[in-house]
Amino acid sequence: MKEFIQAFEQLNNTSVKNRRIILYDLNSLLADCTQDLYDTNTKFPDAGLFEKLIIQIINHNLSIYNLSKGANISIKKTNILYNDITAVYSIARLQIETYVNLSYLFFIDIGISQELRICIYKIQGLNQQILLTRHHPKTHPQISKMRNELAKELRKLRSLEEFKLASRGQKNKYIKPKYARLIKPVEVYHLMKIGDLSKTHSLYSNHIHSEYISIRQLNSAFKNQNESLEGFSTVLMICSRITSSIIKNLVTKYKLENESFAKKDKVIREMIKLLT
Repeated sequence: MKEFIQAFEQLNNTSVKNRRIILYDLNSLLADCTQDLYDTNTKFPDAGLFEKLIIQIINHNLSIYNLSKGANISIKKTNILYNDITAVYSIARLQIETYVNLSYLFFIDIGISQELRICIYKIQGLNQQILLTRHHPKTHPQISKMRNELAKELRKLRSLEEFKLASRGQKNKYIKPKYARLIKPVEVYHLMKIGDLSKTHSLYSNHIHSEYISIRQLNSAFKNQNESLEGFSTVLMICSRITSSIIKNLVTKYKLENESFAKKDKVIREMIKLLT
């Protein structure tokens, strides 16, 4: 009960400094739990992709952690604290997108095999990359590597039972997918059960995709430092919720409850319960 109260009080402290501490501790625990997969020799298909997505989450958290401290710039020998709120919102958008893909590929059940989901995800990504390099020679080492990877994934796709049983039209959609995911984003958000992140993602996307919004935002934040602090506080909390959800899913799915998670401070574990 004591740990629950402490966790509740910490989460209700909206200061940027406090929320930075919470995110840092959660991010460290995520890194520890990921390392547990190797220490316990836990093996599963596409573990390499899983690792890349987790590392991306950890890196995004660290970038937001550091950016939320602000930075000093010298203007005519006067040090001025500058908060790059636009960069923080941009990384927050990337963090949400990475979390959605991680959940879609490894954590949620959508009635479609994980193998098929991952195949389509890779094929769509490789097709997009190859399309961007269409004006370069196919023999270029990097392009050749991508084309070989694509051929490998297509062979894997054709070996799947779901592909063999699909109609001709569906097979064509699998081979040349328009989207990386086989279900709509709104369906993924619903299955993740973490609240309405879609509105938050949309907000940050608007800020990033509209240059005029970003310019106005920067000007406003420069004039009113409290506005930046509120933005930092919100993003830090969103990232803490995302990180907590990943930790919970990771330790549950791969049976790591008795590893680093069990050894972590009880207050942090109570925070994860409250955040998820």
